[in-house]
Amino acid sequence: MNGFNESAIEVAEDPTMSLHPSESAFLAQLAVAKNSWLTAAQRALASEQGTEPWSETAEAWARLRSRLCTAEDQAAWATVIDELLGGLLHSALVTLDGGSALAETTLLSIEDSDGHQFKTHLHEYWPEALDAAGEPGPDRPA
Repeated sequence: MNGFNESAIEVAEDPTMSLHPSESAFLAQLAVAKNSWLTAAQRALASEQGTEPWSETAEAWARLRSRLCTAEDQAAWATVIDELLGGLLHSALVTLDGGSALAETTLLSIEDSDGHQFKTHLHEYWPEALDAAGEPGPDRPA
């Protein structure tokens, strides 16, 4: 990561809503993972030799590669993938926070190794976690 300050994530509308260091580290790790997968996808799209070893969809990558030929096309694609990955992680956080249909049958909680119970509104911090982590993306260059 690029100098992430674990205590720095705050919801912009309410600066008094700060996170515990474990919560900040968790969100930062999600941001790192998201951007790692985005980078891997960009590499797979740009690869002349084929796809990344992890991919099970070589034909789909080849088809995309043949249609996204310009740097502008690939940048637009990366922006969409970045948004989709961020949306997926936001949805997972909403589920953890009890904001999905799963809450009708069970509620989940996260506790760190020191016994700290994570907040039940982590999804409210998600966009800010990306900025605080200093992770690059299509709209956040390295």
